[in-house]
Amino acid sequence: MEKVEITRQDVLEAENKLFSAQLVSNVDILDLLLHDDLIAVAPTGQVLTKKMDLDSHKAKTMIVEDASTIIDEIKIIGDTALSIVTMTAKGKMMGTPLEGKFRYFRVWKRFGDELKVIGASFMQLP
Repeated sequence: MEKVEITRQDVLEAENKLFSAQLVSNVDILDLLLHDDLIAVAPTGQVLTKKMDLDSHKAKTMIVEDASTIIDEIKIIGDTALSIVTMTAKGKMMGTPLEGKFRYFRVWKRFGDELKVIGASFMQLP
């Protein structure tokens, strides 16, 4: 029987797996964790897709030099979970140095035995 509900532990594991994959630009793992129809909103208001995210990791236009995360909140609603994560990071995006605290809001949904991000938003904190 297929697992439908999500536990807090499921989300914690998925968030940690996503963070680890982002740090080293592991496109294979990111491909598994991001839904094909992912929609994300960048701090600039730009709408991003899964392809755009994976392409930035493949091209190494987003380089994380140092980072840590804190999972602030997880809300579970059936086969969907909402997570709020604060990341402190230092790196480069498109060659421009980037450093600070960032807040991520992600929507995770269960597909079979896997959790995938279907929606996300992130912003830099003051």
